[in-house]
Amino acid sequence: MQRRHQPRVNHLLILNLTQIGMPISFLANPIFDGTRHVVFLAYPVLHELWMGASEKQEIKHLAAFQERFVKLKRLIIPTDKSLILIGHACRQLRSLGKLDPVYPKHYNDITISVLARQVGATVLTNNIIDFEAIQKTVDFQFEKP
Repeated sequence: MQRRHQPRVNHLLILNLTQIGMPISFLANPIFDGTRHVVFLAYPVLHELWMGASEKQEIKHLAAFQERFVKLKRLIIPTDKSLILIGHACRQLRSLGKLDPVYPKHYNDITISVLARQVGATVLTNNIIDFEAIQKTVDFQFEKP
């Protein structure tokens, strides 16, 4: 049986859009149109978006936004292997002095990094310094949007 070459699709993982200075309306951008990229949503990002949603219209839009990812089966939750890797990465970063177990502010970023690795995605972020530190313990790709 001859294999047909499949075109390479860029897999992108959304990082918290409110953190990178973009309102949720940014999702109207063609990058999310589904033709050039496959876009995933990591569950910690969804949680962060819900924590930041305050106005009625924003909440309505966020509910519709999350439903698109659920319907497409692109809301990423960790596998057993990923959960273990998250734990190992946290331990390694703690041993390097990069993670405070009392206030683990990087835990969501570590989880997002592992989830990106899980699906072969690239994390979009302006938070280069923290993700460079995480990349020392987790093999994943990230870039600025």
